[in-house]
Amino acid sequence: MKIENVSNSQFKSLIIMFILGTSLLISGDSKAMEDTWISILMAILIAIPLIFIYCKLILLFPGDTLFDILIKVYGKFLGKLFTIFYTFYFFHLGAIDIRNTTEYIQVVSFPETPQYVSAIFIGILSIYAINLGFSILSTWTKLTLPIIMLMVFTTFILAIPKFNISYIKPVLYNGWKPVISGAYSLLIFPLAETVVFMVFFAYLNNKKDTTKVYISSILIGGFLLLIVAIRNILLLGFPDLSKIYFPSHYATSLININGFVQRIEILISINLILASFTKIAVCLYGASIGVFKVFNSKNFKKTSIVLCILMIILSVSIFKSTMEMFEFINIYRYYVIPFQFAIPILTLILAKIRKKNI
Repeated sequence: MKIENVSNSQFKSLIIMFILGTSLLISGDSKAMEDTWISILMAILIAIPLIFIYCKLILLFPGDTLFDILIKVYGKFLGKLFTIFYTFYFFHLGAIDIRNTTEYIQVVSFPETPQYVSAIFIGILSIYAINLGFSILSTWTKLTLPIIMLMVFTTFILAIPKFNISYIKPVLYNGWKPVISGAYSLLIFPLAETVVFMVFFAYLNNKKDTTKVYISSILIGGFLLLIVAIRNILLLGFPDLSKIYFPSHYATSLININGFVQRIEILISINLILASFTKIAVCLYGASIGVFKVFNSKNFKKTSIVLCILMIILSVSIFKSTMEMFEFINIYRYYVIPFQFAIPILTLILAKIRKKNI
């Protein structure tokens, strides 16, 4: 594998697109209901110290991927074991994201088309993207992100005449407990999922800017999610919003400016799927590098193709229904703790101890 160089702006675009990814497609935890916007702000605040931990670990080992760091800190045996764990997590996350995307396509556009058809096309596109290289994928997101952002702000502005301010009141009617629960859900999906980028920061041109690039990406991505959440709440309100699987699609379908501007959810869907593809490609890339490191694979292209095929198969069989897919968040809340919190924090502590003893 060749080491590629990626600029700050390219890396930011990729992280922001990853954060938006499937988060724009599906609804998150709605326990906070009309206070979901507070949950998002809280999730961003909690994410910042967590990202500082990721950055500190990256800066302690400049030029190394997450997998290299694990092997250096824990030794060959435990390091490769943790590498396998993370490889599976990235692989599993990619399969979940494929399923989220194909479920969306089937429900809102092609109900008669089997999901594996959409999954195969997404898989082919992902393989093509990662084999072009990380820098090409980053450049593509830099070109695409402004379009996504334009759509987010345009739909917000066009929806203003239909906003119902009463939908966001009363503030904190149910207290802080559901807000905190919602914040944790939003933290683990999608903000802390950016732990996958610890595999790629070795590609950043100016490694001294790691913290600045990472934190600014989280803030921008979180702000865009906040805009989308406020738009959906003011258009749909609760409890109706909690009953809709894909609120962004339904919310934008309500936009109608004198019969002239309407049916823009079709354009929105295209942009959302592009953002989802970015997240899937990054997960596949991370998992492929993990397999490459563990098994000393000689052919990265073949590794990525095999993994993508397995990812597609898993995505089709992982959930029996749309309802089950959304209920998985209750398991996911605990499943991600080792990958997003426990292992990075423990690794940083051990790395600092080892550095002091050298």
